[in-house]
Amino acid sequence: MNNKTIFITGGNSGIGLATALLFAKEGANVAILSRRRHENAAARAKIEKLGVKALDFAGDVTDETTIRTALAKTAETLGGLHFAFNNAGVEQVPTPLVEQTLEDYRRIIDVNVMGVWLCLKHELPLIEKSGDGCVVNNSSVAGLVGMAQLELYIASKHAVLGLTKSAALEYAKSGVRVNAVCPGAVHTEMYERFVSKDPNLAHNIESMHPMGRSGTPEEIASAVLWLCRDATWTTGQALALDGGFTVP
Repeated sequence: MNNKTIFITGGNSGIGLATALLFAKEGANVAILSRRRHENAAARAKIEKLGVKALDFAGDVTDETTIRTALAKTAETLGGLHFAFNNAGVEQVPTPLVEQTLEDYRRIIDVNVMGVWLCLKHELPLIEKSGDGCVVNNSSVAGLVGMAQLELYIASKHAVLGLTKSAALEYAKSGVRVNAVCPGAVHTEMYERFVSKDPNLAHNIESMHPMGRSGTPEEIASAVLWLCRDATWTTGQALALDGGFTVP
C-alpha cells in the first residue's frame, strides 16, 4: 500500500478509525472526514504515529462542497486518490412505522444514502485518474434483510447496495472497483447507543449471530483492506461480515 491514499468518512472512531489505522500500518496515506473536529485531530495523530501522511477534515457527508473540497485537497496533497471507504452513517431508534417522522426520514436517508452518493460522485473520477483502485461502501446486514420497526434504516442500507452495484457496472471497464461490506453487530459507539435503549437488547442481538458474539471494528477493517488490495477481480459485491447472521 506504499504511495497509495485512502479517504475515509466517519474515520475518527469505530470501524472508520480501525480501517484508517490498518491501512496506515500497511503503508497507505490516509485522509479522514468526520463531523467532530477534536476527535479528528486525535485520530490523525494516531495515524501519523505509524509513519504515513494524514489529513483530517471536519464536515458532514451531506454537504457537497465539503466533500468535493476535501477530496480535491486529499488527491492534491497525498499524491492522488486510490481507495475510499464510505463509512459514515447514522442509526435509527426502533420505532413503529406509523410513529416514524419526516425528520427521521430526512436524517437517516440524507446521511446514509445521499452521503454515499455524494462521495461516490466525487471519489470515482479521482480514483479513475489515478489509474485503478477501489471504493468500499459500508452497508449493513440491514441491507440484506428486513427488520421490524427499523424501516428507514433498512431502506437506507438497501439503497447503499443499489448504489454499489450500479456504480460498479458504470466503472467496471475503467479499472475502478466498487464493493460493499455488510457488518452485523459490531462494538462501536453507534452500536452502544443503539443497545443502550434496552438493557436486554445487546444480549438479544448477539444471540441472533450463530457465532454467539458481536464483531470488532478490526475484523471489518481487515475485510475492507482485502477488498481494496487483494480482491482485484471483485466488483459490485456485498460482503456479509456477520458471524453467520444472514446464513439461510
